[in-house]
Amino acid sequence: MFNKERPILYVTHEAEDGLWQFLCGDNDHSHDDDYKVIALEQVTAIDESVNDLYEMPYGVGALRDGKLSGWQPFKLNS
Repeated sequence: MFNKERPILYVTHEAEDGLWQFLCGDNDHSHDDDYKVIALEQVTAIDESVNDLYEMPYGVGALRDGKLSGWQPFKLNS
C-alpha cells in the first residue's frame, strides 16, 4: 500500500513508454505488488526534490543515498 513510509530514492524515466517510476530503492521485493498510479503533483507534494529531475531524458534513472542527498543520474539498461 502507498503509505509514504519510505522516501523516494530511485527514479526512472523509461525509454520504451516514457513512464516515470518513483521508488524507495529497496531491493527486498517486499512491496512488489504495491505499485500505484498517482499524479505527478502527488509525487512532488511528497518530495519536492523530484522537480530537479524534470529534464531527465528517456532511458535514464537517478538515485540517491538518502532524502537529503543529491540525485545521481545513470543510464537504464535496454
